[in-house]
Amino acid sequence: MKITRIINNNTIATIANKKEIILMGSGIGFQKKPGDAVEVNRIEKVYQIRDRFFQKYEQIFRHIEPMVFKLVEQIQKYAEDTLQCTLSPQFIFALADHISYAVERQKNQEPMPNLMLQEIKLLYHKEYQIGKYGKQLVEQEMHVALPEDEAGYFALHIVNSRTGEASVDVNNILVLTNGILKILEEELGICCREDDFEYSRFLTHLKFLARRIFNQEQVQFGIMEDLYPGLLAREPKLEETIEKIKNFISETFDYAISEEESAYLAMHILRIRGQ
Repeated sequence: MKITRIINNNTIATIANKKEIILMGSGIGFQKKPGDAVEVNRIEKVYQIRDRFFQKYEQIFRHIEPMVFKLVEQIQKYAEDTLQCTLSPQFIFALADHISYAVERQKNQEPMPNLMLQEIKLLYHKEYQIGKYGKQLVEQEMHVALPEDEAGYFALHIVNSRTGEASVDVNNILVLTNGILKILEEELGICCREDDFEYSRFLTHLKFLARRIFNQEQVQFGIMEDLYPGLLAREPKLEETIEKIKNFISETFDYAISEEESAYLAMHILRIRGQ
């Protein structure tokens, strides 16, 4: 193999099977030039990137030190083992880029608050725990203290990179959940309780509701519509609260909540309140 491009002292590009690939290894590009033979014994990692992503990820390699990629690979393995899933090939580059800038921001005392941190912790608890593991790993190896917000950002990268699952818009799910939780707090005084089983069930319901909203699906549950009046009668402010939730969803996502879906929301809200 011949070197086609020098990206930095530890990263080069070459051609294999008629496709350009990136090779990483300590000193693999040091004092080299295009046309030189690749020192095979220095190769530590091989990255094959689809053409439309190549230029973007080549730029990432130029400004990120190899240690960051090694950390991300550890995070990826831990995530895939924990979640029993496969993360997309782009995960390594996306999270490496994020970590590099996160460390730089922290050193410059330029924090980037994660406004959805609470919802991420509740809706994507497993991914958040992996994010905490990744945060601690980065802190130990790069000698920098990162804010808790970064564990949430790491978790979002994991959620967005899971393959073999139905595509979801995570940001919209968080907007939907955050909006509904704010209404519940303002109208009924319900605050999030991470250790509450009924609260966790309600959040799971919201995730499935979000999927239906973004896929523009209307699901018929059966008998729930008949139970709706009785559910509303158990809490004086419940009907007004449900109407505000319906208006929020309609205005934000252009989706009309059915009576049956409203009944399910009412049921979960009453369970959270212990009614």
